[in-house]
Amino acid sequence: MLHDLEPGDAAALTAGADLDGMRFDGARVAASLGGATFLECELVELTGERIDLRGASVLESRVLRVAAPVVLAPGSAWRDAELIESRVGALDMSSSEVRRLVVEGSKIGWINLRGSVVHDVVFRHCVFEEVDLGAAKTARVAFEDCTTDKLTLTQRTGDALELRGLDFRTLEGFEGLRGAVLSPNQVALMAETLAGHVGVSVRE
Repeated sequence: MLHDLEPGDAAALTAGADLDGMRFDGARVAASLGGATFLECELVELTGERIDLRGASVLESRVLRVAAPVVLAPGSAWRDAELIESRVGALDMSSSEVRRLVVEGSKIGWINLRGSVVHDVVFRHCVFEEVDLGAAKTARVAFEDCTTDKLTLTQRTGDALELRGLDFRTLEGFEGLRGAVLSPNQVALMAETLAGHVGVSVRE
């Protein structure tokens, strides 16, 4: 839990800033936050057309009710953090290091974790259009009561990928299912597509 946070001035939200123990509430972000470090911070109701967090570090921090069409965070680091009740059109976290992150109650059009290290991450009560874990290295990643139109697992590696709580319509990258846990119903729904993937004809 975060306690005794100092009120943060939106003017401090700049590229490369080193912010510790601060709470930013209702700031509109226009400038780049690339390379910034947030340690034990709380970011509440940030808005912006294009929030730039490239190379930033979000550590032991809580991000609550962010609203933006685009959040750019490739090459970023997220550790012991939370992303709660947010609305983002596209969240690009490609080539990032994501450890012990909880994403809860959020609606995200496209979450891009391609090429990232994703360990001990929980997605809970979230709605996505696409979840991209292509070429990601995952361990102990779980979805709980989530939905997505498309799930991409192309070249994903790792184990303990809990997919029983993710309702997905289409899947790309069957080889990325290795080490995943699926429900019997999910396997049945994918049977025809999976058969086509391995070159099997299913006929009565």
